[in-house]
Amino acid sequence: MGYFLRGIPISRGIAIGRVVLRHDLMKNIRYTRIEAEKVMDEIEAYQKALETIRQETLVMREQAQQRLSDKNTSILDFHYNLIQEDFFQKDVIKRIESDYYNALSALHYELSLLKKRFEELESDYFQARFLDIKELANRIAHVLQGGVVERPTRENPAIIVAEEISSAEVLHLEKGAVQGLATESGSTTSHAAIIAESLEIPAVFGIKDLFNFIKKGDTIIVDGYKGIVIINPDEATVHSYEQLQRNYIAQEEANFHLINLPSRTTDDVGITLMANVSNSMELNIALRHGAEGIGLLRSEMIFMQNQRMMNENEQFDLYREFLILFSGKPVTIRTLDLGGDKFLNNPVHEANPFLGWRSIRIFLKEKDFFKQQLRAIMRSSVFNDNVKILIPMISSLSEVQQIKAILQECIAELKKEGRPFNYKIPLGIMVEIPSAAVMASTLIKEVDFFSIGTNDLVQYTLATDRGNPNVSEYYQPLNPAVLALIRLTIRAATAQRKPVSVCGEMARDPLYVRLLLGMGLRIFSVNPAYLPLVKSILLKSSAQQTKELWNTVKKLKTHEEIGEVLREDLKKHCPEIYDSYFYEEER
Repeated sequence: MGYFLRGIPISRGIAIGRVVLRHDLMKNIRYTRIEAEKVMDEIEAYQKALETIRQETLVMREQAQQRLSDKNTSILDFHYNLIQEDFFQKDVIKRIESDYYNALSALHYELSLLKKRFEELESDYFQARFLDIKELANRIAHVLQGGVVERPTRENPAIIVAEEISSAEVLHLEKGAVQGLATESGSTTSHAAIIAESLEIPAVFGIKDLFNFIKKGDTIIVDGYKGIVIINPDEATVHSYEQLQRNYIAQEEANFHLINLPSRTTDDVGITLMANVSNSMELNIALRHGAEGIGLLRSEMIFMQNQRMMNENEQFDLYREFLILFSGKPVTIRTLDLGGDKFLNNPVHEANPFLGWRSIRIFLKEKDFFKQQLRAIMRSSVFNDNVKILIPMISSLSEVQQIKAILQECIAELKKEGRPFNYKIPLGIMVEIPSAAVMASTLIKEVDFFSIGTNDLVQYTLATDRGNPNVSEYYQPLNPAVLALIRLTIRAATAQRKPVSVCGEMARDPLYVRLLLGMGLRIFSVNPAYLPLVKSILLKSSAQQTKELWNTVKKLKTHEEIGEVLREDLKKHCPEIYDSYFYEEER
C-alpha cells in the first residue's frame, strides 16, 4: 500500500512521481566562528553568493514573464528588490565583521532575529514576507555550501516536497515540470495555495512530520482531493491511482466541453456562474472557462503582490484593466480584506488578530484610504457599467450605514470634480460573520446584494481555524448551524428580490453544489479552474429535485448524516462525477 500521510487538500488532482526535496537549510545551523584575518574572504564569498542569487532571480523573473503577465510576476520583482535590502546587503555582513561568524552562521543569526520581530506582530502578511526572506536565505545557503537547487523540467518532472513554500516559488513552477506539491506547513488561504490552485497543480499542505518519513528519490502520490500523500506506494496502489487519474482527466475534458452551453438546470431554471480572481492570470482562466462575470475580485491580493499601498490613480489604472477585459460582464470588486498589521505604518499587536482590528474595521477609522479605494472603483466604472462594490467583514447595521455615508461623500466629491462615473454603482456586503447572517433580513434592505463567504462563516460559527491541522476536524461546512445561517441569508435576499451568491469553497465542492441549488442559490462564484465542474453538475440537476434534497437535509442533526445523504445523492444523479472525485478511501 505504501505509507499514508494526511494534510490539507489545497489543489485538486492526482500526481504520481519522484520526489525533489526542498530542505530548509536555515534549520539546525551549527554556528561557526572564523579567524579575524579571514573575515574579508568570508564577506567576499557571501557577496558572490548574493550576486549569484540576484542573477538567478532575474532569470526566474524573465522565464515566469514568458508564461504569465508582468502583474502576476510582481512578487518576483519583490524578491529581486529584497536582495538589495539592508538585511542581505548590510546586516549579515555586519554580523560577520562583529562576531566573526562565517557567512552561513551570520545569515542564520540575522534571520532568527528577524523571525522574532515578525512573530511579535502576529500577522499573516509579515509571516508571508518572512517566508519570502527565508526562501532567499535558503537559496544563498545552497550557493555558500556549493550546492545546486534541483528544478524539475518537462523532460524530468517531479513532485516538490518542502517544509513550506512561498508564493514566489509557486509562481516559478511550470505545470508539466512540477507534477505536484506537498508541504509540512501552509493553509488554504495562503497566496501560495491560491496560485497553486490557479495553475492546477495538485497540492497537499500541512502534512505533519512529512520530512520524517520521506527521502530524496522516493516515489509518492499526491491526492489533492482527499489531502493524502502516499509514500512509496505498491504497484497495485499506483495502478489504482493511475486509473483514477485517467478518469479525472477524462471527466475534466468532458466538463470543459460544456462551458459554452447556457447555464440552466434540467427543469429550465437559470443559473449564473461567476469566478473568484486575484490577478490577471486568473482573469484569463476565467474567460477561457466560460465565466459569466467576476463574482469576487480580491483587491487585497493585488496590493500584496505590489508589496505596498497604492494611491487612487494607481488603483484606478489596475481596476480599469480588469474591467475592460471583462467588458459587458458583471465585475464585483471587494474592498481590502486585510488585518490592521498588514500594511499600515504602525503594526498593531493584538492577542487575537483574526477577531480584532481588520478589514472594514480598519477602514472605517482610516477613512482617507478607504475613500481612495472607493473613488478608484467608482471612476473605473465608466469602462464597465456592471461593476459592483463588495464590503467584507460586516457584523452590524451601523457599519453598513457608515459605509453608505462615506460612499455619498465620494459621490459628492467626484461630481464636484467633474469626473465621470456610474452614479448608481451597486453596493453589497459579505455575509461571513454569524451576526450578519442572523440579521440578513434587516441588512438586505440597506444594500443591493449579498455574497456569502462560507470559508469564514464556517470558521466564525464553529470557532475553528481551517488552516490548523490540530482542529481541522471541527471545520464542518455541513454542520446544521452553518447550513441554517446560509439558508437564512439566501431566503432574506430572495424575499427582497436581490441577488445573493456564494463565493466560498462550498460553491465549488461537488458534494455541496446540488445542496446549495436546493437551498435556493442561483449564483455560484468559484475559482476559475472549477467552473466547468460546477457547470457540469448544475446542468444535470433539477432545481425542484434539489429542493427536495434540502428538505431532507434540514431535518438531519449531524454533519456526518448530511454528508452521507449528499454522497448518495451525487452518486445517483452525477455518477461519473462521483466516480472521478469521490472514489473509495481504501483505494
